[in-house]
Amino acid sequence: MNFADLDLSATQARLTELVSRRRDYRQEIRDLVEQYPKVVFYGCGAILNSLVEKWDAHVGRRIDYCCDSDPQKWGNSFCGAPCISPAELCSIKDECTVFVTIGNYSEVFEQLKAKGFPSVNLLYKYDLASAEYLERIPAEEVASNLTRAFACLGDEKSRAVFNAIVSRVLDGSASAYPMLEVFEPDQYFPGSLPALDPEEIFVDIGGFDGDTIRALVDRTQGRFRKIISFELNSVNYSALVQNVSSMPERDRIQVFNLGIWDSAGEITYSMEASDSTIGVGQCIGQVKPLDEVLLEEPVTYIKMDIEGAEPQALAGARQIIQAHKPRMAVCVYHDFRHLWEVPLYLKSLVPEYRIYLRHHTKLDYETVCYAIPS
Repeated sequence: MNFADLDLSATQARLTELVSRRRDYRQEIRDLVEQYPKVVFYGCGAILNSLVEKWDAHVGRRIDYCCDSDPQKWGNSFCGAPCISPAELCSIKDECTVFVTIGNYSEVFEQLKAKGFPSVNLLYKYDLASAEYLERIPAEEVASNLTRAFACLGDEKSRAVFNAIVSRVLDGSASAYPMLEVFEPDQYFPGSLPALDPEEIFVDIGGFDGDTIRALVDRTQGRFRKIISFELNSVNYSALVQNVSSMPERDRIQVFNLGIWDSAGEITYSMEASDSTIGVGQCIGQVKPLDEVLLEEPVTYIKMDIEGAEPQALAGARQIIQAHKPRMAVCVYHDFRHLWEVPLYLKSLVPEYRIYLRHHTKLDYETVCYAIPS
């Protein structure tokens, strides 16, 4: 369904219908794995690690095997599952359902289908959690919020991303690869949006190991005014410090072992989890509102990727956003609600913001809401 072909009243009606008869993705996966004696995840890397927590929480079925093309991994155990070779996998193809857990999945997906595997699938980990939320919220409320967010979108590409996400979450998709069709590279600095300025004061919230900093420095060839990066996770922060210290531009880069939140205080987080989730785990870190840390800084660009804590961080940056109207790049993939909560909140703070959606992987993660001042 292309919502761009409808007026807003018809869009809300169509969305209400979709939400009312929505797919229960979590139950679909549970039903699928009950049909086969064995469950296999194909790919033993970072994506596998990130999927297992959501799988355990929302599906609960034991993973029997993982599989990888790398012979060095055969016979080893990953996430509690022994790794078998592709040849061994072929020998049990009729007994198993396979979930392809690599980023460039389409080639493996098609190879397995061509070899006669009866069940080859992708797994959208964030949709597993969304299914639980959608059970509790009235369809009219979800549809109204989605319609308001859709009305904010600034171009056709944004509407295509919106369509792909809504179709995937609520209705399934006729395409085997719905996000591949709207994928765009260059996360946080896509070529379809305005270029960076040589006087950029860039705030990197969720600095990880400096990956976004490196991308910005490469994109600008070192022409920027200042970068200020915040990373809560102490292990990531150590890597961030080390990586920044080796950069020629290090004198213009500040890093803080600090989380950004809507109030100052001490919080717990998990380093064992693939997503360093605030509020769970045994690690302790400090958080502060961005308004408290950088209120006098004439910020020009804010990026946020903080594992679902984006709404709280935005609330704590309200004064800066209203005063300086920086460009914003805020991840909205951790929680389906963020697809409307983030753009609507940004528009409430700065009505003249133009809102764009871009999607930067071939799976369900790395969808970013961009807000550009007029």
